[in-house]
Amino acid sequence: MPELREGKGKLANFRPAGHEVNIFAIPYADRARESARQKRLKEELEAGGKNAKQIKAELRKAEELRHKNERRQRAIEKGRNPDKKRGRHQQIVDEWDDLAKEERLFKKLRRGKINKDQYETLIRGGNVESSAKGSLSDHDEYSN
Repeated sequence: MPELREGKGKLANFRPAGHEVNIFAIPYADRARESARQKRLKEELEAGGKNAKQIKAELRKAEELRHKNERRQRAIEKGRNPDKKRGRHQQIVDEWDDLAKEERLFKKLRRGKINKDQYETLIRGGNVESSAKGSLSDHDEYSN
């Protein structure tokens, strides 16, 4: 059937959007339609409609992707190549280093040198200056 072969060539260049594309974030060019869309999305999320789960899943995927990119950027700042596969021994050493960091931070939390919010921020790899606001001195564990 020649008509099927013709259609096959047209679809050969088609590539569907990946999971990183948030279809709910694409705005209309027409302002009136966009404001109506925003209102409709807000109402549906509040009501927990059939698309609410899909919208929340898209938002969660976008957050995970952002977190993954931040982690990759931190690795680059440390001078590591995130694309390079690390050896098993180096992975174990990195895990032990992370565990030691967590233990040091928990010890500071117990002794009252940092508060719970600062502890959570530092565990996630946040900045000491922005989270501690001067409560940690320069000679603490992050000076190395």
